[in-house]
Amino acid sequence: MPIPDQILDEIQNKVNIVEVISAYVPLKKAGRNYKGLCPFHHEKTPSFMVSQDKQIYHCFGCGAGGNAFSFLMRQERLEFPEAVRLLAEKAGIRLPSSSYGDKASSSLANKIYEVNELACSFYQANLAGDKDASGYLNSRGIGQEAVKSFRLGIAPKAWDGLLNFLKAKGVSLEIIEKAGLIIPSDRGGHYDRFRERVTFPIFDLRSRILGFGARVMDSSLPKYVNSPETVVYSKGQNLYGFNFSKEDIKKANYAIVVEGYMDFILPFQAGVRNIVATLGTALTGDQARLLKRFAKTCVIVYDPDEAGESASLRNLDIFIKEGLGVYIAALKKGYDPDSFVRNFGVEGFREVIKEAKNLFDYKLELLSQRFNPNDIHGKVEIAQEMLPTIAKIDNAILQSSLIKRLGQALSIDEDSLRVELKKVKTDYSHRPSKAQTPRNEKGKETGKAEKMLLGMMLEDRDFIKRSIDIIKPEEFRDDAMREIIKVLFSYDPEAKMASVASSLLSHFKDNEDVCQIVLEAASLNEAISDSNKVFVDCVETIKKGNIRLQLAALQDAIRKAHASKDDKALKELLSKYNSLVKA
Repeated sequence: MPIPDQILDEIQNKVNIVEVISAYVPLKKAGRNYKGLCPFHHEKTPSFMVSQDKQIYHCFGCGAGGNAFSFLMRQERLEFPEAVRLLAEKAGIRLPSSSYGDKASSSLANKIYEVNELACSFYQANLAGDKDASGYLNSRGIGQEAVKSFRLGIAPKAWDGLLNFLKAKGVSLEIIEKAGLIIPSDRGGHYDRFRERVTFPIFDLRSRILGFGARVMDSSLPKYVNSPETVVYSKGQNLYGFNFSKEDIKKANYAIVVEGYMDFILPFQAGVRNIVATLGTALTGDQARLLKRFAKTCVIVYDPDEAGESASLRNLDIFIKEGLGVYIAALKKGYDPDSFVRNFGVEGFREVIKEAKNLFDYKLELLSQRFNPNDIHGKVEIAQEMLPTIAKIDNAILQSSLIKRLGQALSIDEDSLRVELKKVKTDYSHRPSKAQTPRNEKGKETGKAEKMLLGMMLEDRDFIKRSIDIIKPEEFRDDAMREIIKVLFSYDPEAKMASVASSLLSHFKDNEDVCQIVLEAASLNEAISDSNKVFVDCVETIKKGNIRLQLAALQDAIRKAHASKDDKALKELLSKYNSLVKA
């Protein structure tokens, strides 16, 4: 259920955007506003403005802008509900449970987090007294600092060690089972899911424990046992170690993706910090979207055998579809990141990352080894594997460039490849660019007046009241502007809100075009001296612009009626035309 607008307004009434942004960016007073260096692009001269009156920010250098919610979303790579929750906590406002889902589910989730925390402490305490387990981790190259940081532990050999510990702490059997920590026995009762295994707690981005992975210390199978899906844990939606590496990934603007817990820990403790690990599943769209919040590019580390599997390569199309750049780094045969770092050192690992190839080149090279690119059947096989990847690319220029390169590599006509490309685009949602309607000078003038009028309404709510009486949303020519005006006119004039502009940005948070119009309009009114005169002029310009449009449409209709000799319609149209001319 969406978070109600009145809750968002209440939060913004109690939170000062200047204080929120000052925690990240040094700001200096500049007239009515505050100025600083933009945190979203490199600049030497401050162009980042924060308005305390309007509770918005705007960078005149890169165009970034929004309210306190959108700033936190961009700065901390949060989803909207997460940003709302953080600011609600700061403001001391309790969010309704329905905003985040079923109340019972929320309560159960909290209980599972608590029992997972208890389980983790239990496993950690066991490790401290288990020389064999400590020796095993040491033999794998995991130092004491890493053991402590990642909260590694050991599940005891006993069938009910954790179960008895949690029961003694007063945790109900139902919650322990729903957390996935115990399994029902066929003979009645329950037993621990993890026994005589090293435990790896799996954290979310807020460092809450979602579940566990557990590994044997010998060659017995299965090597790993993992927590099942629970109310809080879904392995396809999370990445191991992300809570530790998110800031480094954000700083580097690319993420190294490996497969297992050990593959993450060894490089990380050696200094490779922009790294995450999958959780034993094929990469998913949810994981790609999670990564996209922090980086634009991913380097996937594979061993040669896995990298050669078509299924593995096809799976990476998910990242392409989400707009991420994808590179492949293949290790020496027989090595994974864990063993590679132990044998060749962290610098050797970094060298492999530097030599990573983009997905297109890597895939084409691999397929050219598997199929004969000089044989017609080989060309067809290669093209059939390459085209679905190209089809996922949402940039027409890049897509065209790759088609050209594929045609050159296979000595195939580009037009033929484009015909085949259309066949694989049936499940691909292409987003056509918005057609730009040509505007004459009068049209541009009307557009400026609309934006100026909006800016005045954002500056002073009295102009909203005055506008409602003399102009309708339908009279605004720009589609996005009409939507903004409809929302503005729906606001209760007596309602308390921190800023009309900030409230609009929250309302239209999923529409970048509309938010950009709001930000531009909000920055127009700083130098207006006679606002009442400007208000009247803007309304008059908008109305005259509408009359010009109606007259042009009537002229066209009159020509058609005259050509078809429809005298009755012609009479009515001429009457309307004359009335408008006199208006």
